[in-house]
Amino acid sequence: MTINVVIADDHVLMRQGVTQMLNANEHISVVDECNDGVELIASVLKHSPDVILMDISMPRMSGLVAIDKILSQRSMAKVLVLSMHNEVEYVEAMRDAGAKGYVLKESSGESLVDAIKKVAAGKTCFPDTEENSEDGQCQKHISPLSVLTRREREVFFLVAAGNTSKRIAELLDMSLKTAENHRSNIYKKLDLSSSAELIRMAGKAGLLE
Repeated sequence: MTINVVIADDHVLMRQGVTQMLNANEHISVVDECNDGVELIASVLKHSPDVILMDISMPRMSGLVAIDKILSQRSMAKVLVLSMHNEVEYVEAMRDAGAKGYVLKESSGESLVDAIKKVAAGKTCFPDTEENSEDGQCQKHISPLSVLTRREREVFFLVAAGNTSKRIAELLDMSLKTAENHRSNIYKKLDLSSSAELIRMAGKAGLLE
């Protein structure tokens, strides 16, 4: 059985390299390549791939927004994130958004192929987000964004990327008032007073795209 894949990444050389590597596997076929989230949504609706392989940082529409729109129209879609971001906040945000897996771009081709096969089979594939404490015991890494809802996390990353409330409302198909309410709730929960403070916080946490 061949696993049909649609891939979205705005870095052309990266995307073409991954496509070539995947097509060399007899069990995987890349049926379309997309440059951003907008193209990805149209491609998913057209091809109904077994696995959607996508980056987070893309022009016109970020991965967090794209996955929300995809799952609203294809609730059973299997999304595998391929990203350069290894921060736990990104992993948890994409998991909460509905992704089935998360693979770092620094991973081997074999690891990516394995992740695609697992996700296609209905399994999940996420990196370990636990850290070792001083006594050698594993402890769960607590994200500072854990207090935010799924929607608030989407808004958080869009604010961190410099988007206005009006633009966020357009991207997330919500009213301006709703976008501003989410923004206000985020500030309260994270003890922030402005977008500048949010961006500084995101920068310190390594969350700026």
